[in-house]
Amino acid sequence: AALQRVGGDMEGPAILVYDLEAGSWAGHVVYPLDAPESQDGGWVGIGDLSWVEDNHFLVLERDNQGGPDAAVKRIYSIYLSLDELDGRMIEKELEMDLIGLYAPLGVFPVEKLEGMAYTEKGEVWIVNDNDGVDDNSGETQLLNLGKL
Repeated sequence: AALQRVGGDMEGPAILVYDLEAGSWAGHVVYPLDAPESQDGGWVGIGDLSWVEDNHFLVLERDNQGGPDAAVKRIYSIYLSLDELDGRMIEKELEMDLIGLYAPLGVFPVEKLEGMAYTEKGEVWIVNDNDGVDDNSGETQLLNLGKL
């Protein structure tokens, strides 16, 4: 499980690990969010977390900006070890910056990239949450990014 944003006195949002065999929480790590980069400020948070294999996960990181104000829409790799779930800050590695993905499609980046899946073929899919509210177009974009 991942918290979207920083809570309390933590330096980043927590990623919590549940041990199915033991039936209890195994611990947590702290995820190092990027700083806001949009001309409109805002915040940056975790949009989704997807398991790849073993201790390898992909993290979809996003800001709360859309259209020309969007600046942070990225996928990172992280590795979680059961021996290191002690609240430490983990490292991340950039896999793909999604901002440049939208221009060739002739559309602006959406605000809420909040869904990601890694398939058995090694493809990554992302989807936005359109909220269905007045300040959103209501458009849902499901994109196959292929293999990263």
